[in-house]
Amino acid sequence: MLTNDHPDGCLLDDPIETDNAFVLWRVGIDDEGRGVIRLNRDALLGSPPLWYVMVPESDLERPAMVLVGFATDHLPVGTVITDPMFFSMPISNTEQAGAIRWWYEDGVIDQVFVQPDFRRRGVATELIYAVGAWQALHGHPVNIRSDHRRTELGQHFEAGTQFPSRFMAITEVSPPMDVPEIRPNEG
Repeated sequence: MLTNDHPDGCLLDDPIETDNAFVLWRVGIDDEGRGVIRLNRDALLGSPPLWYVMVPESDLERPAMVLVGFATDHLPVGTVITDPMFFSMPISNTEQAGAIRWWYEDGVIDQVFVQPDFRRRGVATELIYAVGAWQALHGHPVNIRSDHRRTELGQHFEAGTQFPSRFMAITEVSPPMDVPEIRPNEG
């Protein structure tokens, strides 16, 4: 919820009284056992509704996740599937609207990518909110934040965030994120 009633990053479990407060997101599981992230569309400033593919990067020294968003009608809005599920679908990796990579153990964003046709439409904001919801669903920190590195476009995002305290002072400009490619699981 976007109120000052609770500290930043505080997780509230259902059922709760919202007293007409603005609820940013809810998470759950659909009838097929897939994760579902229900974002409040009023917070997304016209971002196209997305569904997501979750790609773990657990073979790294610092385990990371990549969440890839698609603005197609292949799945219901907010549905989260795994990369193996993605490969059974009639959709190409090139159809993604954007992606975000983060270190889930501490909630720090590493990279954000938005396809040029989707820039300035709220896709990065939607991806960051979706990551916060995913973190909550899996018991990780929900106050998603940035470290001291950002791309040139990331500096613009920082200026418009609702949570400026989550951004460390920039000391390093990173290169833009490459388009993430979803690949079949090896193994």
